[in-house]
Amino acid sequence: MEFQSVYFYRFITLAIFATSGVLLLFALPEMKRTEISVIAPLLLILWGRFAVEYVRVKKSDPAFIHDDALVMSGVGRRRQIPLTRIRSVSSKHSVFMVRRYRSWTDHLAFLQVTLTNGERIYTLVESKVFEFPAGKRTLGAMQAAVLAAKTKKPARKQGSE
Repeated sequence: MEFQSVYFYRFITLAIFATSGVLLLFALPEMKRTEISVIAPLLLILWGRFAVEYVRVKKSDPAFIHDDALVMSGVGRRRQIPLTRIRSVSSKHSVFMVRRYRSWTDHLAFLQVTLTNGERIYTLVESKVFEFPAGKRTLGAMQAAVLAAKTKKPARKQGSE
């Protein structure tokens, strides 16, 4: 995954939002109330969504499946999570910062892995803009791997009895 370019585009998007905020502050005294009542809520919604995605990217680490375990490899840390400890896997589209700017159709999406203890782990997956669910192939492969690991474990127990 292109995590370094994601961090770069996250910074660029933050700079654009900061610049638009400063420009808005200078324009506010000259704006009419109706203009402010339209622009301000729209910008607050956009900034809120950006904040949500900023936090998700901050929590995201590169991940891959190896030997019935999900391996998360962040900066200075490596974590192996057995697939049998995964309760659910879902994906969410991104709007701002994980877009790939070399193509209008290829984007990245957030893959959320919820463990049996309730902990949520995020990574990024390739997706198309209007693909539903986001990152359909990776999401399906991950769900299939989790299901295979969970069905394999009871089969081992029955075979040993």
